[in-house]
Amino acid sequence: MRKALQKHLVIQAQVRGAKVKVSPWQGMLFLDLIEGEESAAEDAIRHTFGLTSADPLTSVSVDAEVVADAVIHLAPTEKGATFAVQCKRHGEKQEWTSQTFAGAVGAAILARAPHLKVNLSNPEWPVRIALMPEEVGILGTKIVCQGGLPTGVQGSVITELNNERDYLAAWLVMRRGCRLIVSSDSKTELLDLVKLWDPSQINDDLKSYLATAPGPGYIGAVWAVVGDNLGSQTFQIDGNVPMATLEPLVGWSEETMDELRRRAEIDSAIA
Repeated sequence: MRKALQKHLVIQAQVRGAKVKVSPWQGMLFLDLIEGEESAAEDAIRHTFGLTSADPLTSVSVDAEVVADAVIHLAPTEKGATFAVQCKRHGEKQEWTSQTFAGAVGAAILARAPHLKVNLSNPEWPVRIALMPEEVGILGTKIVCQGGLPTGVQGSVITELNNERDYLAAWLVMRRGCRLIVSSDSKTELLDLVKLWDPSQINDDLKSYLATAPGPGYIGAVWAVVGDNLGSQTFQIDGNVPMATLEPLVGWSEETMDELRRRAEIDSAIA
């Protein structure tokens, strides 16, 4: 799954005009922007299933004074405004713990901005840092992603995209790790939306590069159908086992459908 996720991140950035390097470390993925705009890399991150969030990171040395100097320009100017240093340690324990380093950075900030007050539970200005063995990452505004599983790790599903419900149902199964096999009779504008989330739909080269499935010998294997226009048809695997019919929108209220439309980035004008 990690390898599939890394591949998708690289290609998602590539089709947006950026080049990135993705490196795993301590259960995390670090994405370095090699070429292109930060906005392109961020858009790639937002449209990659399997990620729940990402934090822009600026690296500085493991020095509380250096960290304070790097963030002090962000401090609120109002007297009595509150802040807190939120530190999480990664990797082997070194000289500092997360608590002691947070305390040192907090003291250094107060020395530079004595008008501030500490509020650990609900600060107006949270200073978020990641303490690593050889550097400190100053974290920017969190990028909220869609979560789920990397596309393709749960096999392939047939769909025909004719209306909003078809697309939203297909989006949900993509988020659960399925790759879509899209009927040629689908609406172009809906297929274009799918391509935002799964670049394997763009051309055969990307489809081949991103091909993945649960276990050797299963790449491209189809196990289900999704969409309002396919549920009445009969499909079989190997002539014996009927395909599953997925109906992920059953029971959804209009309120939750509106939230799904927002997350899936569909124009409500598409009927």
